[in-house]
Amino acid sequence: MTKRVTVAGGSKGPVPAQANAAPAGGSTAMDRRSWYMPKASADALAELVDDLHWETRRPKQEILAAVVAEVLARRAQVERRLRKS
Repeated sequence: MTKRVTVAGGSKGPVPAQANAAPAGGSTAMDRRSWYMPKASADALAELVDDLHWETRRPKQEILAAVVAEVLARRAQVERRLRKS
């Protein structure tokens, strides 16, 4: 079973217009994308974001950016894993 995951600052449900705007005082543009993924993967990602949010008190969009940056830094390992399957 797959689950659709929409990423827009980690919010669930409708995303307010200001969620796609640049943060106050910052220049980082926000964007909204969606992908389908296995439910277990979507649940694990949501749990990771929630856990890091409560542990660090950082905004969920910042947490997602850090997670993506870590994955991008390990792109070669991800590619090898995908080629094995």
